[in-house]
Amino acid sequence: MNSVEAIRNLNPFFGYILPQPVSIPLLRELAFLSIGTISEGFESDLLIRSIHRRYLRLCRLQAELAGLDLEKAKPGVSLEDFVFSKIDFLRYREIEEKYFDTLFLEGLKDFDEAFFKEKFYLDKKEVQSMIETSYIKMEGVYRLQRENSMILSVMRTLETSLEDLPLFTPEDISDEVKKIPGFDDGSCGGFPPEIRNVETLFQLLVLSLDCVVIGGEGMETKLFISAEGNLEGIFRPDNKPWTRILIPMNQNASSQPTGQGRD
Repeated sequence: MNSVEAIRNLNPFFGYILPQPVSIPLLRELAFLSIGTISEGFESDLLIRSIHRRYLRLCRLQAELAGLDLEKAKPGVSLEDFVFSKIDFLRYREIEEKYFDTLFLEGLKDFDEAFFKEKFYLDKKEVQSMIETSYIKMEGVYRLQRENSMILSVMRTLETSLEDLPLFTPEDISDEVKKIPGFDDGSCGGFPPEIRNVETLFQLLVLSLDCVVIGGEGMETKLFISAEGNLEGIFRPDNKPWTRILIPMNQNASSQPTGQGRD
């Protein structure tokens, strides 16, 4: 099934849920995304904001790649040590308010608990508390009050890690369809059984996302379904193309970039 067929199958479902007076922000956004291009600031922009955070992380990685000159590495210094020596940790002393809120507070939701345990031996709430108590907001920026290797490691990892969660999951869809009156008993418009099956509905929703989204700074990301069945996005930080898996066909698959731009 292609994206056009998926949207055709979903149209009656979207037509039913959009006027419903219940909180289903993810399904509403998916309905509008399947129609075409929508931008950040839409009444429900959970996915667009999530995509934008991925873009911001790629921007940081692209900037660091562009600044590397391997010819300047001293003999005997490993590539890992050379790259680490070029990291600008001073950038974490003062961070613009919107960027801070987006990547370091809201961005915590992009990672699961296992990520925090593995990277920091802390849970997500403990990491959030560390960030909130280490920084103070002053005149449109957040300023680091207590600089140490732990908080610098946390900030660096959150700004550059590509080990994020899928854009959305069958569980996310299930949580919202439970709020739709009559969905479970089939009295909500005579949808075929496959639409009332969350796993099938999830697959159709993923297939419908063949579109362009516009995030902060006018950033455009092209979403498409790969030959393997993954939902992928083409990002262009510094006008260099990076392709990332946003929802793997196998939910256990890696979300590492499948390709990235180079000068």
